[in-house]
Amino acid sequence: MIKKYKYSLKNIDLASNLIVDYTKNYKLFLLDGDLGSGKTTLIKNVLRNIGILENITSPTFSIVNKYIQDNLEVYHFDLYRVKNENELYTIGFQEYLESGKLCFIEWPHIAIKNIDQKYLHIKINSLENDERELYISKK
Repeated sequence: MIKKYKYSLKNIDLASNLIVDYTKNYKLFLLDGDLGSGKTTLIKNVLRNIGILENITSPTFSIVNKYIQDNLEVYHFDLYRVKNENELYTIGFQEYLESGKLCFIEWPHIAIKNIDQKYLHIKINSLENDERELYISKK
């Protein structure tokens, strides 16, 4: 079942809080959307809302950023620049997924066939006037 939500960048907390609620039952979040659709912006907001206080940045060049706050550990991936599955093995991608920590993955297509645990798939579509459609499905 796919759930659809509409939000604007002004009220991104509404979308963010939906995802925060899912962190009770899911550890893995896959985010799709065109360039500039707001994947990183949404993840930054989610991480702030779950208590990450440090500066949250895009892992475009590092591929993965790790955030630790008190007892909370989160991994944020951007797989846009990953050329092949071997690069995922090089960074220990599977170990991150199996860690039981929260993982947010942008551009997950190259890795999706190797993911054998439950996850939340989030698709973001850009609309006019800074509005977005959010499609959430459980896998």
